[in-house]
Amino acid sequence: MPYSHLLVRASLLSGRTQMPANRLVALMAVRLVGALVIVIVLALLWLMPSVLFSHPGVNDAIELSSFGPLLYLITLGAGLLSLVGVGRLGWRTSGPIGLGVFLLGLAAAFVLAILAFGNFSNDRFLALYVTPVLGVPVGIALIVAGFAMPSRQRKNPVSGALIGLAAAVILAAWLLVRGATDWLQAPYGFDIYVVIAVAAATVFYVGAAGRSAIDVHA
Repeated sequence: MPYSHLLVRASLLSGRTQMPANRLVALMAVRLVGALVIVIVLALLWLMPSVLFSHPGVNDAIELSSFGPLLYLITLGAGLLSLVGVGRLGWRTSGPIGLGVFLLGLAAAFVLAILAFGNFSNDRFLALYVTPVLGVPVGIALIVAGFAMPSRQRKNPVSGALIGLAAAVILAAWLLVRGATDWLQAPYGFDIYVVIAVAAATVFYVGAAGRSAIDVHA
């Protein structure tokens, strides 16, 4: 083989080994920035009730009691629509599987909160009952659909499930620490539903698309 051909082949091989490394560094940087943004958002959500509603009166910002469940419905709808991305765009099924586990864990967390709060009569607690009722069937549908997808897309479903479970545990702790007061006065659980939306999007992204750039060049 001519020497010039050897040089061309060596440069091509060098490029092939260098590109995945560059993409890996870029991906790690994106993940680091994303993690930092999530931490900041969660910190702001934790401070929101005490800063914006330090002395809430009766029915202050009552519209938030409707916005929270509406955001939850949008989150569930987006979760179901994400299956289109998995089927059409080749995203990994770890995303919907992890999201399904998260929703099931979320339902368990809300049931635990209902038992802990010990109030079954106040209308403000109605969202506590509706949330798990809607979350369980969607969660089961996402898990079943995830395992029904082609096997080539079903990489590390256990890791996706563990991420979803970890997110549900964190949310359960958040929910219980906030206590019943968060639902009886402003923001009426709206901050909880924003946390759910952020957690759901994070769980799905990490599972479905987090390593796609590496997989393509593996």
